[in-house]
Amino acid sequence: MPNPFISVILAHYPSIEQLRATTELEIERALLRCIVEYCADGMHPMITRDAIPTLLLEDGGYAYSVQTKSDLERVIARAWKGLEDGGLIEEPDSYNGKNGYRVPSAKGKSAHAATDYTGVRMRTRFAREMFHPSLPDAAWNAFSVGDYDTAIFEAFKSLEVAVRNKGSLASTDFGAALMKKAFDPDNGPLREVAAPRSRRVARCDLFTGAFGEIPNPKGHNDPTITDTLIAVEELMTAGVLRRIVDNA
Repeated sequence: MPNPFISVILAHYPSIEQLRATTELEIERALLRCIVEYCADGMHPMITRDAIPTLLLEDGGYAYSVQTKSDLERVIARAWKGLEDGGLIEEPDSYNGKNGYRVPSAKGKSAHAATDYTGVRMRTRFAREMFHPSLPDAAWNAFSVGDYDTAIFEAFKSLEVAVRNKGSLASTDFGAALMKKAFDPDNGPLREVAAPRSRRVARCDLFTGAFGEIPNPKGHNDPTITDTLIAVEELMTAGVLRRIVDNA
């Protein structure tokens, strides 16, 4: 079995491919949790950077290869530096510090206590390829670090631009009003002319309703989105709507 504290990282990133693909911030969060819990067990008051890759390659950890070892050392070194630069880990004392040992700082312990590790773990289950190819970097990057409101806002902003461009509509048209104009069942440039009018009305309602309800929770005084699955559902909704626009 892997070291119980290093298993935190393995739980978030079961394969080395997932670890390579995740953001630096997410790795820093997982590494901080590992360090805090490792140093709090009473047996390991401090830890070195080089110990982490070694522990991750023990029995029950990642399968050893020269490439995997190299990748782990690079990823952990980058995350370790991020924690140091952010003041989240520090030298326990001058003697052990010069030998590479670090402990979580008070700031690091506070950050650890405030981190939503369940959300971190949930996000690793969703690869970018699961979303519509048009999902902008700004939306994906925000989702990857748990900023769901921004992710959804950016996804729908990109969709709005696609509708405006596809329908050759004015740059002064926005949101639900833009959707109503683009998909107007009688004269909207993106209406499906061959479809029955009832379906054209339904499509117009679909787009205007989505833009009236989803993209800007802060603007509607709705609570900030904290549930990963709700964020995924709304990003997927943007993808479904984008597919309709692409085929219009």
